[in-house]
Amino acid sequence: MNLKQKLALRSTLVCAITLLIVLGSTLYFYRNYTLNSFYNKLENRALLSAIIFLEKDELNKKKYREYEQRYLNTLDNEMLQIYDAAGQIAFVEEITSFPVNQRMLQRIRQQGKYNFQVNERQYSGIYYEDNQGNFVVVSSGEDVTGKARLQNLSIAFGCLLLVGILINYILNALLAKKTFRPFSAILQKVNSISTENLNSRLPEINQPSDELSELTATLNTFLNRLESGVNNQKQFLKNVSHELKTPLAAILGEAELGLEKEKEPEEYQHVLKKIARSTSELSSVIEGLLLISGLNNKDPKTTFRSFRLDELLWEVLEKLHFKYPEAEVETLIEVGDSDGMQLHSHPELIATALTNIVDNALKFSNEQQVTITIKLSTRRELVLLVQDNGPGIPEQEQDKIFDLFYRGSNTQFLKPGHGIGLSLTKHIAEFCHISLSVSSSSGQGTEVKLVFPAA
Repeated sequence: MNLKQKLALRSTLVCAITLLIVLGSTLYFYRNYTLNSFYNKLENRALLSAIIFLEKDELNKKKYREYEQRYLNTLDNEMLQIYDAAGQIAFVEEITSFPVNQRMLQRIRQQGKYNFQVNERQYSGIYYEDNQGNFVVVSSGEDVTGKARLQNLSIAFGCLLLVGILINYILNALLAKKTFRPFSAILQKVNSISTENLNSRLPEINQPSDELSELTATLNTFLNRLESGVNNQKQFLKNVSHELKTPLAAILGEAELGLEKEKEPEEYQHVLKKIARSTSELSSVIEGLLLISGLNNKDPKTTFRSFRLDELLWEVLEKLHFKYPEAEVETLIEVGDSDGMQLHSHPELIATALTNIVDNALKFSNEQQVTITIKLSTRRELVLLVQDNGPGIPEQEQDKIFDLFYRGSNTQFLKPGHGIGLSLTKHIAEFCHISLSVSSSSGQGTEVKLVFPAA
C-alpha cells in the first residue's frame, strides 16, 4: 500500500468517525426527544382522564363534552388506570392488563408525577387530589409512530454513513493523487540524476512555509553536498595520481640505478638516502592529501578541547628547530593575562597549520629573521602574526596561494615543496573557524594573520 492510499484511507477513517459521531448524536437526541414527547402526551392524557372521571359531577355539560371529545383521540395501545389511596384500581376496573406495583405508586405519590418504561410500553403517572379522595392516575401506551420514525431515521442515517464514506474515499483518493503529483515529479527528477549529471538541481519553488518548497530546498542542499563530496574524491584521486608519480619515479630510478652494477658501500648508502628522502616526501604528500580529504568530509572523530596557544607555538618551534637549526625566530607575546592564551579548538590541527605557516616563513626568508607575534584584538580575540623577509608573493598570484599544489612563480624552482601546505592550512582554518589572511608584496616579505575565536 503506497502513501497515497494510506492518506486516502486515514482521511476516510477520520471522516467516517466524524460522521458516525454526528449522525449517532443526532439519532440519540431525536430518540430522547421522541421519548419525552410521548411522555408529555401520556401525562396530558392522565390529567385529562382524571378530570373526566373525577370531576365529571362538577363540570357543566358543554365543558364535559369538550374534554370527552379530546379524550376520544386516543394514543396507540393506550391504557388508563386510576388507583385510589389504598392502591386499588378505581373507575376502570376492567383494565387489568398492565398493573402498576405498589413501589411505583408510592414513588408517584411522593414526586407528584413520574415517568417510566417497562419493555416497549411507556408509563406516565400523576398524583391527583380530589374531593372524593386522593388518586394516582397512570396513562400508558406504545409510541408505534415514533418508533417507526426512529427506525426509518436509523436506516436513512446508516445509508448516508455508507454513501458518505464511499464518496469521501473517492474524493480523498483523487485529492491524494493530485497532492502527491509534485512529489512524484520530484522523485522522477531525483532518479534521473547520476554521477554523470550531478550538477542538475530540482526547480526552485518560491513559496515560503511550504513543505514542498522545503523538501526541494533540502534535496538541492543534499545534492550540493553530494556533488562536493564526489568532486573532492575525484580531485583527491587526481591529486594522488599526479603527485605520487614524481617521488615514485625517483624511488624506482634510484633502486634501478643501485642494482645496475656492484658499488661501494658509500655509494649504496648514498642511494638509500635518496630513496629514504623520496619516501619521506611521498609519505608527507599522502598524509597531507588524506588530512585535506578528512577535513572536507568533516571527520566526526575530530574533537575540540582547551589548550594554550603559546605552549602549542613553543612545541611547533621546537620541532622546526631540528629542520632549521640556524634560523632566527623572534617571538613577541603581548598578552599579559595567562587566561587570555586559552583556546578551545583542535590543537593537533592548529599545530599542523602553524607548522606549515612557520615552515614557509623560515624556508623563504633566506636566513633572515622571522617574527611571530601573539596579541589581543580590540574584540579580545587572540591574534597570531607570522612575518618573514622573503621574496614575497606577486600581487597577481595572491588569490591562488591556497589552491592545492600551487607554487609561486618566483619560488617554485628555488625551494623544494609540493604546494600542499597552505591549502591544508586553509582547510584547517575553515574547520576550526579561524580567520586566515595573507598580505604580501614582491621583495618585501609576507605576513600571515590568524584570528582565533574566543574560547
